[in-house]
Amino acid sequence: MKKKDCRTEKRSEKILDALSRNLDLPQDAVSGYAHIELSGNREAIIEGCRGVLEYSDCAIALNTGRQTVRICGCELTVVSMQNGQAVIKGVITSILL
Repeated sequence: MKKKDCRTEKRSEKILDALSRNLDLPQDAVSGYAHIELSGNREAIIEGCRGVLEYSDCAIALNTGRQTVRICGCELTVVSMQNGQAVIKGVITSILL
């Protein structure tokens, strides 16, 4: 397994930061991390979603590239998933990154 070089990682972060500033984009849009919006505890919109890793009525795990977003609760469903955005509805009790 190859070990990551801290200098390379910091350089990548600086490049992404400059790209974000120059294109007037939010930092999370170019970072590979998820952007999560909640509407109370009944709906979550996750942008940057690349796929579903786990799906049940009490837990949904989504791949967002650099991290996994796990939503826990009850009566959970994926209402839509398109263009890198997933909409989850149900009673959301926790979100783990």
